[in-house]
Amino acid sequence: MSKFSRFVVLVTALASLFAVMSSTAGATTWTNTGATSFAATGPGGILAVTGSGGTNNLTCTGATATGTAAAVFTTVSGTVTFTPCSISGTATHVACTYTLTPLTFASGVTTGSAAVTCTAKLAATGTPLCHIAGSTPGHYINPAGSTAGRLTVTASSSLVVTPETGTGSGSCSSLLGTASSGFGHLSEQTFTVSGSGPVIAAD
Repeated sequence: MSKFSRFVVLVTALASLFAVMSSTAGATTWTNTGATSFAATGPGGILAVTGSGGTNNLTCTGATATGTAAAVFTTVSGTVTFTPCSISGTATHVACTYTLTPLTFASGVTTGSAAVTCTAKLAATGTPLCHIAGSTPGHYINPAGSTAGRLTVTASSSLVVTPETGTGSGSCSSLLGTASSGFGHLSEQTFTVSGSGPVIAAD
């Protein structure tokens, strides 16, 4: 798989992690009795992008995320940065925003869905290349004792990858090996929250 695809996967995973953190069952509001601001790190991941030109990957070897979960909330929003990354040997980084929506909660585990919007840029110049958007599922496990909170983003094929507007013809497409756009197939990933992290419960 291409490096680009792997990168998209990593971004999706982070988004899913935070979506899970904000999820709880059957309530319109959710309760957080832990940290209201948080950061998390992940080992990287793979996003395989398929299109009429074949399949290529975006690969990232590191990721950091931040967010805010109020004491009482309906959604959680934040940012995710993937770096370093590579698309077909070209150094890139990915910047994302996310909004997490709660779904279910049971035994310290929150499940949900995160809407994510990302831009992959050239590392050297910051020139936007590819737009990545969609939603992804996942689950968040509350911290317990000395064990930090953990967010797992399950495999997803719902991300849509397209060239960024105004970047010129072929910049994203040529690197991805697709004619114009494609679907991103994200691998499952787990992220670890720094410190104690949020403690989510159904309201």
